[in-house]
Amino acid sequence: MNFNEYVGNVHLHTTCSDGTATHEEIVRIAQSAGLDFVIPTDHNVLVKGKEGWYGHTLLLVGEEVHDTQRVPEANHYLAFNITEDVASYAKNPQALIDAVNAQGGFGFIAHPFEHSAPLVNEAAFPWVDWTVTGYTGLEIWNYMSEFKAHLPNTLQAVLLVYFPQAAIRGPFPETLARWDELLRTRKVVAICGSDAHAITYHLGPLLREVFSYRHLFRASNLHILTEETFNGQLDHDKKVIYDALREGHCFTAYDLLGEARGFRFTATSAMLVTDCKSGGSKTAEAIMGDEITLQSQVLFEVSSPQRAYIRLLRDGTIVAHTRGKKLHHTAREQGVYRVEAYRRCFFRKRGWVFTNPIYVRAPNSS
Repeated sequence: MNFNEYVGNVHLHTTCSDGTATHEEIVRIAQSAGLDFVIPTDHNVLVKGKEGWYGHTLLLVGEEVHDTQRVPEANHYLAFNITEDVASYAKNPQALIDAVNAQGGFGFIAHPFEHSAPLVNEAAFPWVDWTVTGYTGLEIWNYMSEFKAHLPNTLQAVLLVYFPQAAIRGPFPETLARWDELLRTRKVVAICGSDAHAITYHLGPLLREVFSYRHLFRASNLHILTEETFNGQLDHDKKVIYDALREGHCFTAYDLLGEARGFRFTATSAMLVTDCKSGGSKTAEAIMGDEITLQSQVLFEVSSPQRAYIRLLRDGTIVAHTRGKKLHHTAREQGVYRVEAYRRCFFRKRGWVFTNPIYVRAPNSS
């Protein structure tokens, strides 16, 4: 199966909220980082008039919405493909989700689990209302959320500010566990977010920008797979990106550990044909985000551009693993199958790629 692969960075902030760069500055940095698209999501404001192609990088605009009056602060929601501001719905998460959907938009629960960092006066902003429905998915890996979770003391904070690769390990286990739990009942798309602000932090006499847009655009990226190719027209190319995100035709990658372009996770299922003259079989194929019907067995294939520790999970449990660039596995059970890949950096195994699932369904299941 041949697909176009486009790499972008989502969930970041500009000077229209609490970021430190303009949209124009951000897209220039994204171009220099080789990104195909970038989607700023400023807090409680939908910035208009900025979307379009800037050189070889497409800039789209979303919104990160939360209730500024809530104590403690919680329930941040990333809204995409909307035309009108939805911040007025922030007090009621379900009403917010419904308002986004009513515009033909879709959204993701941002940093669903977080840990505070009192050392740098950073609170935790988790998602707490798990009764909501209608959201597209979860931001399973937020770069800044993870970083601030590893700042127990000043010495370690100083070290990690200068060597951030030593802090970043992968999505929080509780986030992956919640994702697997939700996947038992419906499709839930996973994305990552850099949460870039490029803010300068004070640690005693030290001042340090944590982290630059340039750094984050080479680190925590979203890779989408599309059948259609960009044609340079905003409306068409915007739809290409958003269709891929809605369907889960994408994977999260920590590209700083190694270029992840070319990572693939596919499935094939052969169905015996008995009512045609030649007999034989026809084959169904699926990529991450797709459903596939289990006839007798499903063959999974993982192909990686870099050597990695690759593991295939079914309903959250590891069913196959290997070290290298290829993994093949034959499954005879329905379930939700996804892939995690890890690489070593700073003396430990760290998360590199997390795919969206392939959903193996029983014949005639709804």
